[in-house]
Amino acid sequence: MENEIVTKQTKLAILAVALLSFLGILVETSLNVTFPTLTEEFNVSLGTMQWATSGYLLMVTVVMSASGHLIKKFKAQHLFRIAVLFFITGTILCASAVSFPMLMTGRLLQAVSTGLSTPLMFQIILSLVPQSKMGVYMGIGSMVNSFAPALGPTYGGLFTSFLSWRAIFFIAIPIILVSIWLGGRNIQLEAVGTKQRFDWIGLVLLSWVFVSLSVAFANAGNNGFYSLSH
Repeated sequence: MENEIVTKQTKLAILAVALLSFLGILVETSLNVTFPTLTEEFNVSLGTMQWATSGYLLMVTVVMSASGHLIKKFKAQHLFRIAVLFFITGTILCASAVSFPMLMTGRLLQAVSTGLSTPLMFQIILSLVPQSKMGVYMGIGSMVNSFAPALGPTYGGLFTSFLSWRAIFFIAIPIILVSIWLGGRNIQLEAVGTKQRFDWIGLVLLSWVFVSLSVAFANAGNNGFYSLSH
């Protein structure tokens, strides 16, 4: 008879990765309400500042497209550590940013983390949770990704109004430390292995298409679809 008990180790492993994924999405949506403040502080246009979100989402999409291969090839613990390293580095860069390029670099690093941690969370659920409880835990995982965007604008608005937009990032660091502690002790999922070679050309082409479309629509928004000047 199938074991229908979800072990404490599995629950904590899911929690560790869910915290990382939740923070990535929370920070992404909370930063949107700070754009008026950031455009003045960094002396850039709103169109330029919107790349802090557009570039983030593009990077998440690209990394997620490669995550299926990475999850098969590498242990979950290794991917988790890489995701944590990217998130912490990106968060520190964003919190201490003195220019838009510095902020953008931090956002892209955070995007790599989210692109790894979100599929990893579902992979742990699919691999370690019994079939009878799969629906519950998949629902919890989906709820994490749905609740963060709903909370983000309020989270960002409160800190921007009463402290500083930089607090959005500083507050995330203690939560990340909790995630590191939980993940380091409880994530034990081995790689299933694969002999397939990764399609780097496909990834580059996919990235080029996404970036081209984003730039085209950004330019169209600034200059109009029928503008001949750009």
